[in-house]
Parts: sequence; C-alpha cells; structure tokens
Amino acid sequence: MPQRPQMRGSSPNLVLCLIVIAWLTAIAPPARTQTTTIRDDTGATLRLTTPARRIVSLAPGATEMLFAAGAGDRVLATVTGSDEPEAAKKIERIGDANALVFDRLITLKPDAVVVWKDLTNKLIIDSLVNKLKLNVYYVSVRMLDDIPHSVLRLGVLAGTSAIAESAARSMELKIAALPKKVSFNRRPLDVFFMIWDVPLYTVGSRNVVPDALRRCGARNIYDDIDFPSPIVEFEDIKKRNPDVILMAAPPITARDWRERWARFPSIKAVANKQVLTYSDVRLTRMGPSAIDAVPGLCQQLDRVPR
Repeated sequence: MPQRPQMRGSSPNLVLCLIVIAWLTAIAPPARTQTTTIRDDTGATLRLTTPARRIVSLAPGATEMLFAAGAGDRVLATVTGSDEPEAAKKIERIGDANALVFDRLITLKPDAVVVWKDLTNKLIIDSLVNKLKLNVYYVSVRMLDDIPHSVLRLGVLAGTSAIAESAARSMELKIAALPKKVSFNRRPLDVFFMIWDVPLYTVGSRNVVPDALRRCGARNIYDDIDFPSPIVEFEDIKKRNPDVILMAAPPITARDWRERWARFPSIKAVANKQVLTYSDVRLTRMGPSAIDAVPGLCQQLDRVPR
C-alpha cells in the first residue's frame, strides 16, 4: 500500500509550538488603551482615549469658540445665550450659567463638558466633577489675545486642530489690526460698564471688555477687581465718578436704566449726558466675534467729548 506523503515542514515539534503560541496569545493581558493628555486654559489636564466627539458647552463664548475650532458638530447641548454662530441656535438648551438640567446632561453621555472658569456656577462645576465624575474642560479668557489660544486648545480637545489653527491665525490678524493701547494724546475716559441693574453687575479685570476699552482710549473703573463680572455698590460708583456709563442692554431696557441714572446728576456721566446704550452682545459673550465688536466700541467712545 502506498504511503501518504507528509506535509512539507510539518513535524510534531512545529505543531506543539503553534499550540503553545495560540495558548499564550489567548491568556495574554489585553493591550493598554492609549490615552492623550489635554491641557485646558487653566493648565488643568484631562485624559481621553480619543478626541472628544460628544461635547456639552456651558458658556455662550465657549460654544462660539468650539464652532470656530471646527467642533460645532460635536456640541450636543449648550446653555441660554449661545446664539453665535447661527448654527448654534439649533443646539439643544439644557440650562444657563446658574442652573442645569442634570438628568438630561447625564443621558447625553458627554466625553467632555466645557465650562467657563469663574462664570459657570461653582455648584454646577462641583456636581460635574465630584458627583458625576465627568471630564470638565475649563475656558478662561481675560484679554482679546487669549481668544485665539483658547480656540487652538479646543481644537486639540476635539481633534480638529487644522481648522482651529486656521481660525486662530485669522483672529490674530484681526487683533493685530486693532489699536494696541490707550493713546496718550488724550486723557483716557473713565467708563462704568453696566451689565445689569439689580444687583449692579459690571466687568472686572478677568474679562475682555477692559482690554477692548483700553484699545479705544478708555479705562474700566473696576479694573482693580480680579473677577469677570463683579457686583458693585452704587455709592462706590458715585465715588469713582465715571465720565461715561455704558449700558450693555437692549434699547428698551437701557432706556429704563437711563431714567434711573438721571436722578444722580452729581455723576459726571449723568451731568454730561454720557449715559450710553451699548447693544453689541458679541463683546460680553467673549467669543471670537468679540474681536469684531471692538471697532464699533471705539467709534462710539470717539464721539464722547473730552
């Protein structure tokens, strides 16, 4: 009877080796998941295995920055006031700076929640970090020059760096075209920038408004307060005696505020009829469009007698 030919290269030892290799592969521990460390505007870090695909933004300025960074389609939900760009208006709202629908946030399962340092309510942030254990990314901007840098970092968060870099370069060119500082040919105007009436909210040094005012030849009278939007006392405003009161409000609201200021003619701004309406919300949102709002602010202040 003819013998069956053996397979070339086959041997009991080879078969045994293959069995051992297969067994070792089966019991080997799984490969470690690669993580990326991402640094936010405050220097804090968070670790993600992939770029953030599911983002919730809890600040209008941050929402605008995410769109500029090419990550607008990653934003699942945001807060009241996130109206720029136009596409942001279609995003679901789950609260505002002081209140949040946490049940809805949980169901969205975000990879990262973007908050604004010192503007988003601290109790909300505490719940996000300590109770829900979510990845919290902080945005913090106090100068116009900070905005393009924030956009760049958000591009890293979302994995859209190429788009973010292009947008940041465009912003830097716009900022470079703005005045750099107060002109010393004229005395800087002392400005009280009014955000709300009861209580009286204004802007402190941790806000882009004072930087914009400086570029327009003016000075924020509360630049000595290291906070974005502090509450101030009326008597202290009288002591600081501003040349101009800029009311950041719609025309009808500003009309009511102006009528109240009219009762205090000892304030220079009131006596000289320089209680003015400033309706451009782009500046107080502190997103990329704040840069575009500066020329209009300068034009308005240039008309004030000195």
